[in-house]
Amino acid sequence: MNFHFRFQFDAKYKHEINNFTIGYRLRYQNKNELGVSYDEGDYSKTNIRFKTSLAYNFSNWKLDPKFSAEIFNKFQEDEENGFSKYRLTLGTDYKIKNFGELCIFYRYERELNEDYPDLKNILGLKYTYSFKRKKK
Repeated sequence: MNFHFRFQFDAKYKHEINNFTIGYRLRYQNKNELGVSYDEGDYSKTNIRFKTSLAYNFSNWKLDPKFSAEIFNKFQEDEENGFSKYRLTLGTDYKIKNFGELCIFYRYERELNEDYPDLKNILGLKYTYSFKRKKK
């Protein structure tokens, strides 16, 4: 079993145009394997990721669709750098009062610049619950 240390920083912006919400995210991500030294061939893996998203708010409809596209730009020592993969995601959220939010999505992910690119088809289910601070 390998253990990794990963950190990331995000810059986000979103705006609304009529019933559309358009979002942008720029992420710096760094991942390093723990317990393996630089001399043993462990180089930190760095990605710059750009994601843009589009959501549409239908009147009187609780399952508003969301779509996003994300591109990964890899910077790693001793490897070919540049755009390495992309993701396309289509999904929806459903808010349940006093219970949280459920999200279901389909994601397609594909490596770039490979002779035999890794392709992933992902069906995801996500649950989010937010704690609210009581006001005094």
